[in-house]
Amino acid sequence: MLDIKGAIALNYRALQLFLLGLSALFMAPLWSQSDQLPSGAPSTADVKFCGQWQMSEAFFEAHPELRLEAQQADEKLEKETADFSDVNRDELIVIPVVFHVIHYNGPENVSDDQIHSAIAVMNRDFRKLNEDVTDVIAAFEDIANDVEIEFRLAQRDPNGNCHIGINRLLSPLTYEGGGEVKDLIQWPRNSYLNIWVVENAAGAAGYSLYPSSVNGNQGAGNDGIVVAHDYTGNMGTSNNYRSRTLTHEAGHWMNLRHTWGNSNNPGQADNCDEDDNVDDTPLTSGWTSCNVNGETCGSLDNVQNYMEYSYCGRMFSAGQGTRMRAAMYSNVAQRNQLWTPENLEETGVLEGSILCEARFSASRQTICAGDSVQFFDNSYHGVTNWNWSFGDGQTSEGPSPWNQFMEPGMYDVMLTASNGTDEVSLTLASFIQVLPSGALPLPFADDFEEAELSEDWFMVDLGADGEGWELTSAAAISGSQSMKIQNWSNFVEFNSDQLVSSSMDMSDAEEIQISYKWAYSYKGTDEDEDETDDRLKIYVSPDCGETWSLRRMHRGYTDLPSAPPHPFSFTPSGQDEWNSYTLVLPYEQFFTENFRMMFEFESRLGNNIFLDDINIQVLTASDLLERERLQGIPLEVYPNPSAGEAWLEFQTWMDHEQVTVELRDMTGRLVETVYAGQLAPGLQRLSLGTANPRAGVYLVTVELDGISSATRVIFE
Repeated sequence: MLDIKGAIALNYRALQLFLLGLSALFMAPLWSQSDQLPSGAPSTADVKFCGQWQMSEAFFEAHPELRLEAQQADEKLEKETADFSDVNRDELIVIPVVFHVIHYNGPENVSDDQIHSAIAVMNRDFRKLNEDVTDVIAAFEDIANDVEIEFRLAQRDPNGNCHIGINRLLSPLTYEGGGEVKDLIQWPRNSYLNIWVVENAAGAAGYSLYPSSVNGNQGAGNDGIVVAHDYTGNMGTSNNYRSRTLTHEAGHWMNLRHTWGNSNNPGQADNCDEDDNVDDTPLTSGWTSCNVNGETCGSLDNVQNYMEYSYCGRMFSAGQGTRMRAAMYSNVAQRNQLWTPENLEETGVLEGSILCEARFSASRQTICAGDSVQFFDNSYHGVTNWNWSFGDGQTSEGPSPWNQFMEPGMYDVMLTASNGTDEVSLTLASFIQVLPSGALPLPFADDFEEAELSEDWFMVDLGADGEGWELTSAAAISGSQSMKIQNWSNFVEFNSDQLVSSSMDMSDAEEIQISYKWAYSYKGTDEDEDETDDRLKIYVSPDCGETWSLRRMHRGYTDLPSAPPHPFSFTPSGQDEWNSYTLVLPYEQFFTENFRMMFEFESRLGNNIFLDDINIQVLTASDLLERERLQGIPLEVYPNPSAGEAWLEFQTWMDHEQVTVELRDMTGRLVETVYAGQLAPGLQRLSLGTANPRAGVYLVTVELDGISSATRVIFE
């Protein structure tokens, strides 16, 4: 199965996009001005519908040899449904479920709680336990049905090991959500209902194929439900209005059609000639609005049915319940194997909560001395008692305790969880790192010339694509090394990588100056019109990284590029392909002993970026007074403009042990070091332009003991 699908993956994906494009013509919302949107409904532009029909067609276009087999399975299942006598109507059908969260460290990596809410919503709807069932209009309230089908998260994996019933996999396929996502992971479909949670479910809210479509061995790999994360459950990234997508898709998975028939074209007049093969759901052309009094085929429509697109579903009918139960009794797509006593025992859904693994997480893992951390128990299942040890002599017995770490160091954290009978333990070594206040000396400078990145920096890859910040000897503005992100080979938009400093004591500061240099170019040529909006962001934190403030952003559309576009992987060829910037922070809220800074590069599918020569200095109150005094001393340049040599004059009134006078172009590139050394008090007169600069505007900077003053000079 995997080999066949792999061979046609590109064609299958292209076909999905083509069919989804065509289907957009039929999926436009049909809200009328007289219809009332349900409470909490999004705007019509945000509404997504089911992708069952499109993905079924895409599947059979990719596997035309399976059409006949699916047709025969459908005929068999329709006959079994017609002959079905639900003599065991009171028998509860329990379906083991496993969720596969396919994510790229984005919001699609939904919480366990959101998954649990999804199961709860499905069970609420299938068991007619939804409070809003009282909203069902009188014409249909008598057939609103408890289907007596229940979904339970598996507690054992296919090997019999205790499991939470939720898998998490990192893959960019989450942004596509097509058939290939199922190849990443799938548990046996005759033991589990597989549900994949993704960022984009092939453009739909979710989709599932009919049992007949996936009956054979080749089809088994496509069995299950794919659902967008923001249509999963009723909390987190989703909400109650979108929560019934899984209810709808589980209906398809158990052989229900849309109420207007076997298509994705609601609102079409000829749908009145179609049927969903359920006797007690009236013929309808289909709805994408919630007009509960609507009549489209000569009778009142069941607009509040879960298999409509009205987004106000409240019920399954009795006939739909019988049809779904018939599918679960059939061997088509092995549905009847899912709820045998043997399988329910093997998947652990009949057992009480099985305590088999201790797990925990924390609100932060890198903090400063004196900070507090909250810990969260993620053990499963059914924990009732907790014993924590935080490595600093402190303990706790709560499920989500806080602990304050007073001393710098690395701390092991241990949790023992129990349910009154069994207990499990977990120790994570060096789980919490506590930094001393002011860990970095000031002024701080790093030109990345060491063989390894120093402990002054922490790297965080939010996209986890393995292409984050790394030391490189390919280019440097000074020395032989810099930091680099190989962004050329990144094909995941919005991937972010962070380079975070250790702590600095800024409590004596009156002004903070952070200077840095970078090299970047567009991916393309000078003739290309498509510019890439990659972004280099600079954040600062006054509280050791608990909160961050964005203070500067260099964008690909504006000031990020330092070199012309490159049609290949970019490496700067010289100093003229670098930019520089000095970020000035005169704000009191940042003058703390736990100051940290961060460089974050956000990819918009552009080119490589290099970072070098980071310098951080603190100006105290006396430094500012000296600068104010110095700035009161005029720097005079004459002649200005100049056709050749020019002269710089300024007055000093005290000895200065370190004096630097530089001429730079307007990009910050050094053109000439005019003077470097000591100066005695008096009138200073220095020659400019001996390096024969090209015509243009230049900046003359005078730095006396770390305090700078500047003026412009023009060479013609």
